[in-house]
Amino acid sequence: MVYFVQIRRFKIYPHGHKSNKAQLSITQVLEHYGLKADKSNKLCCPFHDDKSPSLQIYPATNTYCCFSAACKAGTGDAIQFIQLKENCSKHEALNKATSLISGNQIKTQPSEAKLIIQTEPLEKIAVLTKLFKYFSKSLPLTKKAVDYTESRALHYKLHEVGFNTGDWHHKLNEKNFIAACVSFGLLKARAANGFNVWAKDCIIFPLKNEENKIVSLYGRSIINNEESRHFYLQNRNGLYPNYPSLQTKKLIIVESIIDAASLLQISILNTNYSILALYGTNGLTDEHQQAIINLPQLEEIILMLNADEAGIAATHKHAHTLQALHTGVHIAQVHIPTGEDVNSLLQSHDDAKILIDLIEQRTNFSFSTEKEKIQSSENIDSIGTQQQSAFPLRGSGGLITQNAELLIYDNCELYIEVL
Repeated sequence: MVYFVQIRRFKIYPHGHKSNKAQLSITQVLEHYGLKADKSNKLCCPFHDDKSPSLQIYPATNTYCCFSAACKAGTGDAIQFIQLKENCSKHEALNKATSLISGNQIKTQPSEAKLIIQTEPLEKIAVLTKLFKYFSKSLPLTKKAVDYTESRALHYKLHEVGFNTGDWHHKLNEKNFIAACVSFGLLKARAANGFNVWAKDCIIFPLKNEENKIVSLYGRSIINNEESRHFYLQNRNGLYPNYPSLQTKKLIIVESIIDAASLLQISILNTNYSILALYGTNGLTDEHQQAIINLPQLEEIILMLNADEAGIAATHKHAHTLQALHTGVHIAQVHIPTGEDVNSLLQSHDDAKILIDLIEQRTNFSFSTEKEKIQSSENIDSIGTQQQSAFPLRGSGGLITQNAELLIYDNCELYIEVL
């Protein structure tokens, strides 16, 4: 079992000195006990026999986390760190913290100081990292999860992916950890004891920040309930599979995380392209856009969205948005067969080369054609609906072509519309 221990910045207000606000950092605590983290903010955990650094320090938030399954330190804050080191009560640890701030090692009697502790929730990154590790171990042990990934032509061993069985809170049942999970929306307390679990029976993918840390999660139901397929944590942030490298020259944007995973397992694509998943057709977020703006070497953005009505409309919409972000970047689109998407093509073809070929056959998005369509539509609108029907623009043989989006054939005996 892996335990995450979190130290939060706290404030101590000695009685009678309201203006005296002192903060005890995790670094001060470590130094007091003769401990020092390396350049990666890691050190050997002092709470178990640790031969390789497994204790991660987070100086920005004054937290720490032991990633070793052999450690039973639990989760907590600076006071709990002192408690563990001193093997003392919480009250004694508070007094010890006061003496560390004042710079002396004299024990402070309980009557000499009245302490108020201001704590924060456990660090979200640490909680999600711990939980995702648990999900990752659950997937290969759960037959229905393995069967689902195989049905989607995904090789789970090639991805950072897990499975939420829905019972993890029984096995990771540590008070502060559970409280943090509730605050982050991973658990919801029931009125009559127990919890409702976020994204139960879902394949879980991590969403990452610019530092490649897990800051949120996405769940895809394997039950395929039409009303409950996709699950995002509250206040969704982070990108999948991660923020594109600053060396990115060609960026492929797909509609979903499953589509992105489908491309990620094709090694030749990862060599030549960066891949970024939207969160559905309307899921080009501000975070996506900011990440794209920050790519100094970007030359081409390739839109590879689903070949359905929503995907086609989103391609047109996002092409204009992305051109405005990067005026000097080529915008291209991949023409997927009607009704298909990236993952469905991978499922229906034994060779993933079908996807490589489609990407290589991409075409530049024609903004001039878009402008012509808009102007044509405006001209038709100005004529009026009745006039359009009264004076159709016919080609040879009864073909009506005034609307580029709707072809009509009418020879009085046969009427055909092609959208």
